[in-house]
Amino acid sequence: MPRKMKTEEKPQSIDDLDSLRSYGVSSQMIERLRAVGVTSLKHLLLFNAEELMELLNLSELDTARKVIMAARELLEDEPRPMSARERVDSLSRQRVVRTGVEEFDKLVGGLRFGSSYEFAGEFGAGKTIMSLQIAVASVAQYGVGIVYIDTEKTLDAYLNGKLIENMCNRFGINYDEFLERDLVVYNPATVEELEDFVKIRLADLVVNGGVGVVIIDSVTALYRAQFRGREKLAERQQRLHYILDWIRRLTIKFGVLAIYTNQVMTMPSGYVEIKLPVGGNVLAHTVNSRWLMLRPSKAKPEGVMRALDVPGLAPGTEVEYTIADDGLH
Repeated sequence: MPRKMKTEEKPQSIDDLDSLRSYGVSSQMIERLRAVGVTSLKHLLLFNAEELMELLNLSELDTARKVIMAARELLEDEPRPMSARERVDSLSRQRVVRTGVEEFDKLVGGLRFGSSYEFAGEFGAGKTIMSLQIAVASVAQYGVGIVYIDTEKTLDAYLNGKLIENMCNRFGINYDEFLERDLVVYNPATVEELEDFVKIRLADLVVNGGVGVVIIDSVTALYRAQFRGREKLAERQQRLHYILDWIRRLTIKFGVLAIYTNQVMTMPSGYVEIKLPVGGNVLAHTVNSRWLMLRPSKAKPEGVMRALDVPGLAPGTEVEYTIADDGLH
């Protein structure tokens, strides 16, 4: 059975921050960590020294470094080099989710935990349906918790409809339990809310709450809306890169499966116009696998997923899909 996530109360376990005292970290410092929402050593190690200094409003960078080094020694968390064979063996043990889109699963083998995937497309292409289906499939196959960060308020229509219930029936899980126990939904209104949530609450849910899949729908919406004009472009891209880097830390440290939906823009190319995901090189260099979803007619259920940058596939490789009342097929 999927593990129950703690969305309000703290996990019922010993707070291992207390062990920092054995390395000379004061009780006051430990309480400051708890006050800002850092409740465990594993969560603490997601921060670098500069971030921790800012978070705790410390006056000296060395103080933050000492706290992080103490946590690293306590957890024996020193990244080590490994042979290529060891890395291959490690990858072979990672969990893989079968999405239920048969042609897609045959082509790529499913979605690998510890990696990130982007599904871009216009409104109505099926990006949110694909994300929800990945969520339901992940609960059915591995019992992990899901955090769905909905920046566009797209999810509400599906929460009030029959699609999710039909998906749950299709994948053999209990619909009421999925809504009550397995799925956490967050609607940030600003970029600051999104970034604070990812660094504190989301990280805590991953470390202590059994969350294994993180979905951001859509990853660029708030950044495009709140950093307006070309003079803000560099700052927008830096901030977007920062949030993607935090999700990347969760994929590396805890094997999280990250799913991003993305908007598209029209680019002229000779005599034709092509659809490309927004976000530029920041997304192109950060996401592990990128797909473009195209649905030519919203009156018809058929569409295609086109590989933009997918390891092992030629660009332009297409997968056909159909939208039904229980998800994508």
